[in-house]
Amino acid sequence: MRPRGYVGVVGPGAATSEQVQQAVTVGRLLAEQGLVVVTGGLGGVMAGAARGCAQAGGTSLGLLPGDDRSAANPHLSVTIPTGLGEMRNALLVRACDAVVAVGHSWGTVSEIALAARTGVPVVLLDGLRLFDEVPVDGDDVRAPRHAVSPEDAVSSVLGDLGLETSPAREGGEPAYDGWVLGVDGARGGWTGALLPVSGAGTVRIVAGADLRTVIDRVDHGAVHVELVAVDAPIGLPDTGRRRADVEVRGRLGPRAGSVFATPVRDALAAESYAEARRISVARTGGTSLAAQSYAMRRAILDVDAYVRGEGPTLPVVEVHPELCFAIMAGAPLASSKKTPEGLREREGLLLAQGIRLPRDLDLGRRGADDVLDSAAAAWSAARVVRGEAVRHPAQPERFSDGIDAAIWV
Repeated sequence: MRPRGYVGVVGPGAATSEQVQQAVTVGRLLAEQGLVVVTGGLGGVMAGAARGCAQAGGTSLGLLPGDDRSAANPHLSVTIPTGLGEMRNALLVRACDAVVAVGHSWGTVSEIALAARTGVPVVLLDGLRLFDEVPVDGDDVRAPRHAVSPEDAVSSVLGDLGLETSPAREGGEPAYDGWVLGVDGARGGWTGALLPVSGAGTVRIVAGADLRTVIDRVDHGAVHVELVAVDAPIGLPDTGRRRADVEVRGRLGPRAGSVFATPVRDALAAESYAEARRISVARTGGTSLAAQSYAMRRAILDVDAYVRGEGPTLPVVEVHPELCFAIMAGAPLASSKKTPEGLREREGLLLAQGIRLPRDLDLGRRGADDVLDSAAAAWSAARVVRGEAVRHPAQPERFSDGIDAAIWV
């Protein structure tokens, strides 16, 4: 989608906690209005604005003063090491349609002055009154204006750019065209996480004993679900192993053990584990069936029944949460999701993608890992809808059920 504009958010690197929080709010509000957030790429106000932008699933650009890309804050979408030092302030101003200054420092003062002198609209939040005393001479000069809150600052920017405010849902959530539902197995059934198709926002949790119940519990009058992504095999083999399982297992390194070999269909139909093992050996050329795979029998058949069932259904794809987290992190995770460190690492990866968990979620309680996994599944579902996902294998297999067997991420 084409950006509605580019807005600089400038301010001190050594900012107060209040200024950082103001910058977070400004960055989030700008992103929710479809505006690209441009900063100096470092810490303080600059990092706060980029963090807020990421929370809303927006795009942020950091113009670094040095030539070391690693100096950038971790919330940016794009970083450009200019090597210009303080001269990059002029580049930032000229790249923007408007500027919001949060707080002040010597560098910030230079950016405000450059913007005002070149006619770029400037809004000051918690800023100096110094500029009120500077005379406005010439048609090109545009005097900075003060805002009383982040919301006021963004509203002023939208007015300067001649943009209408994009509609929002109750509670401040931006209005998206659709939603996705990520689903992960949990004790006694399934846990689902609703997420806007943008791939960012606070997830809404639903749960149920079976997949159809989870889907039916979504308030379809309030949200339009475009796709369901579930952590369970879709497309069951008649013989041998699925290429999807083999490929994903090979990509997960220390987390490879999280990928279980999908049982052949007839083994899942067996009424006893002993019978299932016998069938598996016969249909796979000698490979027995792990007890953990057979224990997933009810969940696998539940998803299979929904996908192949009659009546109204939503499109469903298969995902694997550990693969999702590996893509977010750039490498397979070394930590286990069953440890406090692993839970915090996965929550941090979701936050970096702009995905927030419900405020009342306690990572120390049983089932917290299922919520994280369902949120990761929803992240992949959103990528599928936006046309950004890939599947393993690239050319899905098809067995006697006629269903594409592939894992998406």
